[in-house]
Amino acid sequence: MLEINNQDRGSGKTTKVIELMKQDKQALCLVPNFTIKYRLFPKCLQDRVISSTFDIRNISIEMRSRGLNKLFIDELMISKFDIAKLFYGLGENHIKVVVYGTDK
Repeated sequence: MLEINNQDRGSGKTTKVIELMKQDKQALCLVPNFTIKYRLFPKCLQDRVISSTFDIRNISIEMRSRGLNKLFIDELMISKFDIAKLFYGLGENHIKVVVYGTDK
């Protein structure tokens, strides 16, 4: 399943993802870079936050090995080809994807 939330910049997307991750212990979050991971996410969640510099082909494997079944994406900033590969691989493994981003 794919859910897309298109919201304006500064509308609280990251805050919403943090709240949802605190509630869902079986979720992983993909962020654009490590700075966001370490500056915005609380320490208790940082072990479940990865940067988009992570090899996206391995995200499904990483999630399965950790027993995680949902991926939150906070600002999707990767190539269209990598997005297609990511969504195909996650869908193939029945992983729910929730995207919070700005389409501008």
